[in-house]
Amino acid sequence: MTIAQRNFFRLLRAGAYGNQEQIEPMSAWKWRQTLKWAQKLGLSPLLYDGVKTCEGQFFMRLTDDVWQQLQEDTQQAEQSYHQTASEVAELLTLLGERQLRPILLEPWTSGSLYSEPSHHRLGIVNIFFPFATQGNKADEWAKENGTNVDTSRKNMLRYQWKSLRVEHRHRMLVLNNKLNNHTLQGIIEQERLEGGTTHVIVAGQRIETIAPTLDMLITLLGIVKATLRDGIQLWQVADLGQQLRQQGDRVDFVKLQGWIERLHFTRMTQLVGNMLTGLLGFSVDEVPFMQPSSSDGDIDNIVESLFTDSARRPAKYLRYCPGESISSVVASITHSLGNIEE
Repeated sequence: MTIAQRNFFRLLRAGAYGNQEQIEPMSAWKWRQTLKWAQKLGLSPLLYDGVKTCEGQFFMRLTDDVWQQLQEDTQQAEQSYHQTASEVAELLTLLGERQLRPILLEPWTSGSLYSEPSHHRLGIVNIFFPFATQGNKADEWAKENGTNVDTSRKNMLRYQWKSLRVEHRHRMLVLNNKLNNHTLQGIIEQERLEGGTTHVIVAGQRIETIAPTLDMLITLLGIVKATLRDGIQLWQVADLGQQLRQQGDRVDFVKLQGWIERLHFTRMTQLVGNMLTGLLGFSVDEVPFMQPSSSDGDIDNIVESLFTDSARRPAKYLRYCPGESISSVVASITHSLGNIEE
């Protein structure tokens, strides 16, 4: 890695996890390049936190324009978070009052794990409805009260509510490979009944979510699906790191490893583990779902993808998960053909 790339990951580790990192000296151009990467990857607030953590160091000398832009990006993220967090809490309360049993999923549930939740990357509000009757009623409510309603995907409804992009899920997560998806739905149903649920606090409201072991599986599979579709999303990996650091003692890693093997995702989760150990400062002992391996080639390819235009070329990851990859390509083509207007 270049000096700028090394410093980028040092600041990310310092911002996300509070690590004490030693920053190398950089020119004004390299600091500006680091800022561009942070903005491109949606991680400016976490780099701002990293700068604050390391600000006493001799070589931590940002140019005024870089520091000002980091501050502006962070302030904008904070304002957006406080508005949308309030709306998330209001929406889940409305659905809960109608006895619809809404369960909040990633990425919103990771926010509470950060020291500064408002610096966590926001995204679509994913809400799972475990019972079909309640889920159908929730969809009808969304059609009446939301805008830009999209019913084009099976077991899912998307809409806009106030400033939120919302996704109602009748399946917690769906894989494109039919055999793997059948296995996954069985795992989810059994664990949902046996593992129970837990809660997170959003805007002062106590909101139901899924238990840590199942949550980590869904996060891992969400990273896999996004990588195969769009390329690696580093903010998702940072969220997984927070789950490991903050909730790892509540995760049954023997059960999790068994699920990964049943779903044939061992190689792909190994790649995710390599990112945690090779880029985000985790030890192998902190990532129990991966096996020790030489990851230099993986890390080199990942860094190249993140910092160049090839970040949107997911084809290079197909070999890690061929069954799901082929099914994903077929599903994408089928969905695209279905949207063609005569």
